[in-house]
Amino acid sequence: ASTLKLDFRFQTGSNYRGGWIDGSGSVQDAVDVVLAADVICKPEDAVAAANTIYDALVPGGIAIVISADAKHRFGVDGFNDECCRVGLDVQISNVADLYNGGLVSSRGLEQTSGYVEGMTLTMFQVRKPEL
Repeated sequence: ASTLKLDFRFQTGSNYRGGWIDGSGSVQDAVDVVLAADVICKPEDAVAAANTIYDALVPGGIAIVISADAKHRFGVDGFNDECCRVGLDVQISNVADLYNGGLVSSRGLEQTSGYVEGMTLTMFQVRKPEL
């Protein structure tokens, strides 16, 4: 495995076959899985994140995006619509409802950087359909 810089402002959201632009401007091969956390902090980020996921995934690929709820991260409420706009399928879950709350311990979330009282986490399972 390796890592490369990805700036989601470079992505167009129009590359069905997949392929994303890295931090140096080179086109990289599409991937099967994208993992992202706390990447949406304003409405423009929802647009950029949806475009990036569309370009980065191969058809049939999946992205898991975790974000604080819309009350605490502006733009999160528009992410589903932006994903649909570029042709992605989305399932939305409250992280606390998964595995009987086992993913969010009683004090674990509160000890994370950026936690605000009453914050919840949303998980977006995003899939790029095959033709």
